[in-house]
Amino acid sequence: MKLFREIGLASAVFLVVGNIVGTGIFTTSGLIAQEIGNSPWLVGIWVAGGLLSLTGALCYAQLGARTPRAGGEFAFLYPVYGPLAAFLSGWASLIIGFSGPVAAASLGLAIYLEPYLPLASGPLGNQAVATLVLLAVTTLLTVGLKFGTRLHSTVTLLNLGLLAAFTCLVLFNTRKTGVLHELNPAGAWDLETLVPVASALVLVMFSYSGWNAAAYIAEEIRDPARNLPRSLLLGTGLVTILYIGVNLAYLTALPLERLQGEVAVARLAAAAVLPSGEWILTLLILVSILSSVTAMSIAGPRIYFAMSRERLFPSWLGEVHLQKKIPLKAIWFQSGIALALVWMGTLRQILLFSGFVVILFSAVTVSALLRLPVDPGSSRGAWILQRVLPWIFVLTSLAILVSVALSHPAESLAGVATVCAGLPVYYYYRRRSESVP
Repeated sequence: MKLFREIGLASAVFLVVGNIVGTGIFTTSGLIAQEIGNSPWLVGIWVAGGLLSLTGALCYAQLGARTPRAGGEFAFLYPVYGPLAAFLSGWASLIIGFSGPVAAASLGLAIYLEPYLPLASGPLGNQAVATLVLLAVTTLLTVGLKFGTRLHSTVTLLNLGLLAAFTCLVLFNTRKTGVLHELNPAGAWDLETLVPVASALVLVMFSYSGWNAAAYIAEEIRDPARNLPRSLLLGTGLVTILYIGVNLAYLTALPLERLQGEVAVARLAAAAVLPSGEWILTLLILVSILSSVTAMSIAGPRIYFAMSRERLFPSWLGEVHLQKKIPLKAIWFQSGIALALVWMGTLRQILLFSGFVVILFSAVTVSALLRLPVDPGSSRGAWILQRVLPWIFVLTSLAILVSVALSHPAESLAGVATVCAGLPVYYYYRRRSESVP
């Protein structure tokens, strides 16, 4: 079955933004400060992460223009590398890319609501609230395609406004106790500085993950040849600007020793310079998490729909509700997996190795562009887009992967093991599809 082309440019942009902006921007800056210390890389690494994400978005835009079908990496890898590579990317998305982060985000929302819901405190209470949040979001998204995309766009627009307001308020009210004006330019490019930068870049790319979100709904975007590239670039570019602004706010509000190693760096910055900082930040994080949950609940199910259509997953996941114009069962399927993860208590492990697997399959997907022919009549700019940018993205991603594998071998192996766990499932459905005419 086919999906319906009823998603416009604005909704696609908001889907990209919603998939990117989650808890990462509020938690990773202190860990990055611990890695690289007093260096211009404290700001520059967020610029580098944004540029790498934009490079990947340009490559995905070209793949999407050639293959405007649902499924993102699955749809792009299938015609180039075959069904096995495509299936493993979809399997990784099911467990690591979407269901795990949706469960983690729902639990995060429950934890932040705990002070306002004393009867729901503690692990069981948090799990109960997270379950209610997931069920409520899924129910609203399954009202219909138009309602679901409008709901997500509204939440994400509110999220952007709050994030911009938070940044401006911190910058405006700063007491100039931060380290931004004291950054040491000496040694910014020496080897001793660049080695920890590679590890810190993994954290940055985790915060930017989701820049490829519009590719998952390519089959539903109106005029995908124009609107898919625009949505990827506009969404990623907008978040890059916001992320740089937020980190400038952190660096002007706090001294280096208060930043380093802190997970709740946003809370510290708000408390340092804003009279009502705790309340403002709580509202911002709640809306950010809600935007992230709705975005991933829209994008992820399109992968399982695409896998089912190729007979590599249960056939009922490929059904489209004709009145609601959505893959209804695929949406509830992801929600069910996420609910199971909420109650299993394995989210910490999933989040530790998720970054490695996401970067791995992004690099493999972009490399598919290198295997596609370039039109002989293409301009020099088109040749750069189809050959130079993919190599930049792939080689940079490989360097990051090697760094992660060497510094965090257990988490890297766990990610690879999770991907390999999909092999029996693939061969089962592969044999089954071959036996059916």
